[in-house]
Amino acid sequence: MKLSIGYFGSPEHSKELLSLLLAAGIQVDFVVTNIDKPVGRKQIITPTPVKDLALEKGIPIIQSPKLRTDEVAQKQILSYGSPVHIVYAYGSIVPEVVFQDPKFGSINLHGSLLPKYRGASPVQSFLLSGEESSGFTIQYLAKEVDSGDIISQKSWKVGAEETTASLLESITREGALELIRLLKELESTKTQWKSQPQNGNEATHCKKITAADRPVLWTEPATSIHNRIRALYPDPLATTEFRGKKLILVSSYLPDESEVQVPRPPEGRPGSFFLYQKKRLFCLCGDGNLLGIDTLQPEGKKPMKGFEFFHGARVLAGESFT
Repeated sequence: MKLSIGYFGSPEHSKELLSLLLAAGIQVDFVVTNIDKPVGRKQIITPTPVKDLALEKGIPIIQSPKLRTDEVAQKQILSYGSPVHIVYAYGSIVPEVVFQDPKFGSINLHGSLLPKYRGASPVQSFLLSGEESSGFTIQYLAKEVDSGDIISQKSWKVGAEETTASLLESITREGALELIRLLKELESTKTQWKSQPQNGNEATHCKKITAADRPVLWTEPATSIHNRIRALYPDPLATTEFRGKKLILVSSYLPDESEVQVPRPPEGRPGSFFLYQKKRLFCLCGDGNLLGIDTLQPEGKKPMKGFEFFHGARVLAGESFT
């Protein structure tokens, strides 16, 4: 049996997964992706990355502003009769009439160890939590979001400097390998994958990340602020303010003070920042610990190193981030 799939996805990491599946020889009957949307300051109408790849590869494309109620788009999907649907960061609800149609089911690559972090932002929410081990889950789609039976999981320890960008890369790469293995197995055995129900009592849920999550509070512990900065990279990016203007906090680190004890400024308050050894910018946080500011971006300027910002701004004694 030559297996083919229908693919549902939208953003860049979903495009990367689709590319890996195609490179492995998986036949893709069609892609379903979000509608073209205005992007950037000029609000240029732009297709999703998945649509870009589908156009390049000559794969039929289905777009709908609301697939859940769009019967025309639903019938178009069902007309292909694909034996498997694969969903990865589609960004919209896949209706029951669609996900129940394939002979061997509709499966989803989810960026957490379900049942933890069901919802729209599993990777960001995991990093915000400060937990150390994460991974991915491949599960059947179900009526309740991310509640379907689990086919496969893989976990690993996540480093303290990992960001949403780097963790998504790992999830996509490792998830692709497992999906390809499962699809090749199905092609050979023609047998439905075995799965295990989730324990709903252990389920946690995460909300969509919005602009309201961007500002850091310097009264919080250094670890919490660092987790926010790496969770919100590369989008929507954490922020603070200096002299009434927004600063984007691109990257940070937690200094190992068991090796070098960095002296605190006298009478410092949360948000106070200073240079150490001329090229290391530190900010005092609410728990009395320091956060290293590696890269930041002033409003209307390009990203720069922390010490470059300090010298360029000609920081005065007593000034701080707010």
